[in-house]
Amino acid sequence: MTESPTILLARQPIYTDKKQLFGYELLFRGNFNSPEFSGDRATSTVLLNTLAELDISQVTGGHKAFVNFTRTLLNHPPPASPEHIVVEVLEDITPDDEVVAAVRSLKAEGYTIALDDFVPGDTPHPLMPLADIVKLEIPALPGKDLKAVCAPLLQQKKRLLAEKVETHEEFQRCLEAGCTLFQGYFLSKPEPVHGKRRAENRAGVMQLVAAVNQPAANVPQIIDAIKQDPTLSFKLLKLVNSAAFRRSHEIDSIHMAVMLIGIGRIKAWATLLALSDLDDKPPALRQISLQRARFCELLAGALAPGEEELYFTVGLFSCLDAFFDEPMASLLGHLPLDERVHTALARFKGRPGLALNTAILYERCKFDQIHWNLLKRFGLDESQVARLYLQSATWSHENMEML
Repeated sequence: MTESPTILLARQPIYTDKKQLFGYELLFRGNFNSPEFSGDRATSTVLLNTLAELDISQVTGGHKAFVNFTRTLLNHPPPASPEHIVVEVLEDITPDDEVVAAVRSLKAEGYTIALDDFVPGDTPHPLMPLADIVKLEIPALPGKDLKAVCAPLLQQKKRLLAEKVETHEEFQRCLEAGCTLFQGYFLSKPEPVHGKRRAENRAGVMQLVAAVNQPAANVPQIIDAIKQDPTLSFKLLKLVNSAAFRRSHEIDSIHMAVMLIGIGRIKAWATLLALSDLDDKPPALRQISLQRARFCELLAGALAPGEEELYFTVGLFSCLDAFFDEPMASLLGHLPLDERVHTALARFKGRPGLALNTAILYERCKFDQIHWNLLKRFGLDESQVARLYLQSATWSHENMEML
């Protein structure tokens, strides 16, 4: 009996020009011991598994799912609703008459069509009249006048998606060229700030984060730090009384919240609510932090049972440099964190560092760089990690709605 291959499914966010979440590209790979696992089989398997085992809106939070379609899938599409799926036509598919007819049929059914990794050529692309979205791989266009590349596509009323946008400078360059959708890791990296800080409340937020996360602080000191900010206190009480915590009686004080929910979780939620007050940062950045936090927390169940709260903090703090637009090393010098949290964030050291490194590599679909040999020592194989990742994705969407 042949063992069914493990599907490693990750999501890469796609943002609007306002840095709001638009959708996700679903990225996947079969297990590493199945070289015969073809692109057709991978795509169909991941789609069928997603549709059969999960409501696809759980994976994408109700946003669009961009999926690579091979030639076979264009002709024999899986049973996926046009409402949820964007069909990405891979760049290596020859757009012959059969492919054009298949794409035209999908378009007629209501699917959104995207051309993947489009590179302008001397002759018109046969699928261009059917395309709604054109994806431009920015690193593949070195030295080109991006505005000149985009102008004829914009004249054809195409929506342009810039791929592999790694820095805020690249984001700005693509924005000026006419792109309105963006894919890459620029949002989770610090943004260069020239001159006066744009967010005047950064210093206050940093002081609050430091006070709440002081390892030596006792419960009364943590409560006092939270109560110093009435807005934070109000938001935190509203959060702990939400449906997510399923309390039969109303929690009407920070002290009661700490006693019932625990100091570790209160510190984490207070930190996230404080970071939410940074008025120049989009909600999508909080989404990244939340999913990493939950993924690290779930991994802790195998790596270090009983230390889930510490692992949650490591994941939550992994985007601090992007929130404050400062190098992580500089920020860690101002935050009195637990030494294991510090070393995990600074150098991916220790088991918390292993969890964070796994979370970041998984979300970027760099599956071959994950330390599977170390994870397997703790009973975490590919299928288990994939399951925990999807759980963290669903959880982060649900909790973002509360925030």
